[in-house]
Amino acid sequence: MLRPANRAAEEAMREIKGNVRCEIKGGIANQRRRGLYWAVAHLVVPLLNERFRLTLDEQDLHDITRAKLRMCDEIKLPSGEVHRKLWSTSNRAMNEAERAAFTDKALALWSTWCGVDVTTLRAEAERLAA
Repeated sequence: MLRPANRAAEEAMREIKGNVRCEIKGGIANQRRRGLYWAVAHLVVPLLNERFRLTLDEQDLHDITRAKLRMCDEIKLPSGEVHRKLWSTSNRAMNEAERAAFTDKALALWSTWCGVDVTTLRAEAERLAA
């Protein structure tokens, strides 16, 4: 909800007649969601490494997740091999709605891979972050 910040703004709002258009620029990315993503990745990596005898780190899991969720451009090389150019998940590359959807899909995917319920993963990550 938008509302006047002080008395002067309140008085100025009363003087406005007709339609008003407001454009919000900039803003701050939801760092809690980004933190949750990486906290859960930190929990999932050891589970996957132990369960499947892997040697992944959090960045490996992030890259694999983006490829699995088709967040990439596939480039066919002259040799016939396919190179995946992974899309960025930076603040400039994704808006909050896209990041929320990506985080939900990633956590659901990791949950199926490691056999731990999503709500349990979220709760444990939030507990560790607090």
